[in-house]
Amino acid sequence: MPSSRLRSLVLLACAACSPNTDLAAEQHAPGTSSSGVTTSSDAGAVFGLPELVDPPAGSLQVPTNLARVIFGFFGPLQVPDSTAPLNLRASDGTEVALALGDRVSCNGTCYAAVPAGTLVAATTYAVEVVADALHLQGGKPVLSGSVGSFTTADAPDEYAPLISGFTLSIAEGCVHAQFTTDEAAWPEVIISAGDQAASLDPGTIGTQFDLLAHLTDLPFDVDAQAIARAVDRAGNSADSSALALHLPPKLPRLVITEVLANPAGSEYTQEFVELKNLEAEPVSLAGMLIEDKTGSDVLPNLAVPAGGFALVVAANFVMNDGKDPVPRDGTVIVPVSGRIGADGLSNDGEPVRLVSSDGAVVSQYGGWVNVSATAWNGMSVHRVSVDACDQPSAWTNAPELPTPGWE
Repeated sequence: MPSSRLRSLVLLACAACSPNTDLAAEQHAPGTSSSGVTTSSDAGAVFGLPELVDPPAGSLQVPTNLARVIFGFFGPLQVPDSTAPLNLRASDGTEVALALGDRVSCNGTCYAAVPAGTLVAATTYAVEVVADALHLQGGKPVLSGSVGSFTTADAPDEYAPLISGFTLSIAEGCVHAQFTTDEAAWPEVIISAGDQAASLDPGTIGTQFDLLAHLTDLPFDVDAQAIARAVDRAGNSADSSALALHLPPKLPRLVITEVLANPAGSEYTQEFVELKNLEAEPVSLAGMLIEDKTGSDVLPNLAVPAGGFALVVAANFVMNDGKDPVPRDGTVIVPVSGRIGADGLSNDGEPVRLVSSDGAVVSQYGGWVNVSATAWNGMSVHRVSVDACDQPSAWTNAPELPTPGWE
């Protein structure tokens, strides 16, 4: 069944407490944080060595039937050599080989390595990179040595994670899913419609998940279903009950990318909302609305070229007022009747929405940044990435110089 991978911008994960029979009580030894991030005293912090992503360095209660070890590298590797370029060295000196395998999803460049056998209970294992065994693409060798250690539990983990609280919603072309597990697990959300499927796979282990990603490569305006999947460190997998949903009709990929609410020139004429067309074809604005908190304007019948920008401006907008940047040549100027919204854009952080002719929100800026300070006069708020879902982290946390019609 065809599938596609969707990278998530948001993943919240934390450890949970539950009975040790399922090894859910994930603990961390001194020298690591509760999130598993190594400190400066940890061997894995040495520049040039890969990072021990999972189990994090210093972990306790790692199952003896550990399914894989995840390494983070500074870039893609040359064709991985599976003939034991990595080892787990027990405290008594015995070794368990790690066979390096496929690249896996993570917040970086990660590969999985599979232990050659079951680990000994209640034993500390150092994770080692063998000298001259690995090279990055381009031939640069990966440094050898220990990247950290972890300690095993008293028993294998024979139970799959328990999934609870699975919810999912779709808005503005993004899917938002939440669920929890009773032990540390790798999450995935799979949405399927007919013979097509897409997956949210953030590549971060945890117990509480808040996933947000663009919904792509699925049909529009059809019934579908979604499941949450969790795989623990021992490889035990569980699926939630399926949620029925209806995939929304297609919306044009027009994105609000910049908002200037406090121009250097007149606020009666020089405010703007910048739009970018992410489609491969021109998109007409006919019938769409631009809204602020208390008012809206119907946009005129103008087309935004493929990959191009448009500026929604007041009726008396001045192209070159001598105080604010001049829009880039080719930017579509979209005047509204009077000022934008009810009476112009508020400087203290006002939501702005682009709404389709049938009332669906196409894109929005939530008013997350206050630009009323004197120091912010003539500064605008920018979307960090055009592919980011509409949330605070998708926008600059402080105003910057305006770039109307520019990347």
